[in-house]
Amino acid sequence: MPIITISRQLGSLGTDIAQLLCKRFQYQCVDKELLEGAFGESGLPRESVERYDEKKPGFWDIFKTDKARYLHFVKGALFGFARKGNCVILGRGGQAALGNIPGILHVRVVAPMEKRIRRITKRFECDERQAAKFIDQNDQERGGFHKFFFDCNWEDSDLYDLVINTGSLSAESAARLIQDVAKSDEFAARQTETLLKLDDLALEHEIKTNIIYKEKLSIHFLEVFSQEGVVTLRGIAGDSRDVEQSEKIATAMENVKEVHNEVLFKPIATTYGLHY
Repeated sequence: MPIITISRQLGSLGTDIAQLLCKRFQYQCVDKELLEGAFGESGLPRESVERYDEKKPGFWDIFKTDKARYLHFVKGALFGFARKGNCVILGRGGQAALGNIPGILHVRVVAPMEKRIRRITKRFECDERQAAKFIDQNDQERGGFHKFFFDCNWEDSDLYDLVINTGSLSAESAARLIQDVAKSDEFAARQTETLLKLDDLALEHEIKTNIIYKEKLSIHFLEVFSQEGVVTLRGIAGDSRDVEQSEKIATAMENVKEVHNEVLFKPIATTYGLHY
């Protein structure tokens, strides 16, 4: 069975659908609580998690260096859960972070505004005006989160294999539709390809973690590419020792077969007090 990502509008029953699928398939539901546990192990500050989790960052957050760190560890956590298989990834940009991986089923759940308002008023025991305001704010937060971290429009249907409107469907009926697609031959035939790609992405991520966040080498614009264990490093280092050390780190990693080091050594020039 394929890994499933679910992007959902507030009041669309997306969370209920995810829980039904997990119960039916005996899958793990990768939600906020589960990811927070993974972030804790990575050392990502809890305040960063709360600031950015499916939220539109504020103006000054654009200039914060922990944006890249947060995104790095979000992707790492998602790769880790996906490699274990048997999971439904609920929100957190799963459709974008795992968008280039074959064989993963990406689902979006939507509903007409009047239905969403009705469901939210019932759930939170509020009036329709409050529910509409809550929904509008939530849409903006989630839309801003995807734009800021993944540079995508979360409403773009091209990101998804299946878009389900629950205006006339129950969560149970929607879950059955997803189940039918998940069991199709098209997804079953690509599971080996899925695992190979996930292995490469996880290896790329682990190498970058060791170079930038553990050893703290000063390599700008570091990119790591892996093709079945053959790794290529690219970036710019201001110290020749960092070029050599990055290669040693990558070579020492488990499952690395070969390393092509294309990191460039360019001494930092100082002109008029500015660093280039």
